[in-house]
Amino acid sequence: MKRSLSKFCLMVLGGVATVVTLAVGTAAQSVEIVATGHADLDVRNVQRAVDENEHVTLIGHFSFDRLPTVLTALPNIYPPATIRVWKSVSISGVSGDDDEMTTIEGGTIPFYVEAPGASVTIQSLRFNRPTLDGILVYAVSGLTITKCKFKGIVPSVLGGAPTGSAIEINTVGNLPSPTQTGHPENIAGRLLITNNDIDLESASVAENTLGITIFGVGRSPDREADIYVSGNTIRRTTEPAINFRLLGGQANVESNVINTGTVSSTLVLRPEAIRIANTGSYVIAHNKIDCEWPDADAMGIGVFSQFGVWQLEHVVVMDNDVTMSPPPGTVFGDFSAGISIRGFTGDNLVANNRIRGHARAALALDVFPLPPRPQGTPRNNALVLNRVDDFEGAPVLIGQGINDTLVLEQQGTSDDRGGTATPPAPGGRRD
Repeated sequence: MKRSLSKFCLMVLGGVATVVTLAVGTAAQSVEIVATGHADLDVRNVQRAVDENEHVTLIGHFSFDRLPTVLTALPNIYPPATIRVWKSVSISGVSGDDDEMTTIEGGTIPFYVEAPGASVTIQSLRFNRPTLDGILVYAVSGLTITKCKFKGIVPSVLGGAPTGSAIEINTVGNLPSPTQTGHPENIAGRLLITNNDIDLESASVAENTLGITIFGVGRSPDREADIYVSGNTIRRTTEPAINFRLLGGQANVESNVINTGTVSSTLVLRPEAIRIANTGSYVIAHNKIDCEWPDADAMGIGVFSQFGVWQLEHVVVMDNDVTMSPPPGTVFGDFSAGISIRGFTGDNLVANNRIRGHARAALALDVFPLPPRPQGTPRNNALVLNRVDDFEGAPVLIGQGINDTLVLEQQGTSDDRGGTATPPAPGGRRD
């Protein structure tokens, strides 16, 4: 049957119409929804559109400020969500300035994706202070989240602490461990998290707020994930702006711009602007980071594993620009660094990065975790052609007992005022 386009009005309330444009035929394929600003109507209309169409365009300012009713797959961890995405669909807004851009006001987890075997796209939406997460993904095979804006977050108690992420892709719920791996096989294929603008303004020291969180995703070798986190701008988080734990597959974290802001959570000990942990194959490249947190052990980029059964290997950290900008008088702890490799890690390459500012060390390799837990020792890592410019602290710090570290032609200037470390000679090994 030949399809034609028709328009009709679903509801008129308070002078605001919700207009739907859909393809007429055996099944509706595309639809436009215009916001009413009334939460009950907006949630109902958007859910219906997602259920019945392959392409959904949202127009105007939507209110999701109502009690959520969509149960998640981990109800003991996550509260109910607002809209359930359960099949292949593209959800798009209208781009533009904040006043013009399609906006989702409030809502607890406005979009919850549990779509096994399906491909989902969410693009050009502005999320204004959602509760817990803007987007939560539990199952999908192919995902694109692009050109969205996230303004603030309302943390919700998760794991005993007020927590929230702009974008969360998570099959575990809690922190992954060898006895708690979740269902990483639920998420596979190509995942693109690109060109989003995240500003988690107004967070407090008693809240864990994160930009992009990816836990328990992909299973090797049969259900691997291929992830690209690139071109995102992330500001004012109290925990990692980009946070990976337990990946089965590959991830490229490239060309993101991160400014942590000056407020960090007092609920964590070692915040990292970019955190790479446990398993997976990673390239971390061309990111620009300004880490302003006041914490004793803040890090720009952290690569680590705290579990001996999860050796994190062959990570490439290259061509990043890291500035450590703690407030004056900050007393540094045992892990403060611009770029840190620690724990059960090996055969990683840190090359051609530029580190500036003030920290315990620009580049550091450390034994981790601390006693009495089993300690992991980084092995056979290479620090090559990195530049340390106008840096106050040790240019390179290699912890006691860490062998087979190649340090080749580090360049630049530093002021190691504290005498915290004596770096290996350029071009030499610390054995």
